[in-house]
Amino acid sequence: MTYVKSIHGNTARIATIAALSATLILGVALANDAHAGERGKQKARAAHAQGGQWTRVTTAQRTPNGRTSQSTVTRGDGKIATRDTVVVNDRAAGTRSVDATTTGFNGRTTTYSSDAQRTETGYTRDVTRTLPNNQVNQHSIDVSCDKAAQSCTKVVTGRNGGG
Repeated sequence: MTYVKSIHGNTARIATIAALSATLILGVALANDAHAGERGKQKARAAHAQGGQWTRVTTAQRTPNGRTSQSTVTRGDGKIATRDTVVVNDRAAGTRSVDATTTGFNGRTTTYSSDAQRTETGYTRDVTRTLPNNQVNQHSIDVSCDKAAQSCTKVVTGRNGGG
């Protein structure tokens, strides 16, 4: 299944700027990192809400072409969850890649990879997530904007994004 979303008017101009900036600058990396580790965060929040204690330590480092980060959450019972993320930007080529590995409190690992490419009229992004049971979920995003018509079209295909 494929879905197409169109935006018209001044909203398109704002959406275009926001989409390109978010995708190729910092927004996507943060969103992807948050999404990749959401299950671990939910468990950590649940433990905290139930009166359990936990500690999170995150180390982030800028690199010449992106950043790296390592997060560790330790629960009161001693169980540990981790997430390691590497973001690489190539402004000249108009690309951004995000790779993350998350290991939950149960020791099961999920990997996430996102590769974005700027195009003349927008961007494309391919996302792959491998779950602990080795199930691979993939989807592609293609955003193109027509400045004259002040509209953008976003097409998402693949698992969790349509057909």
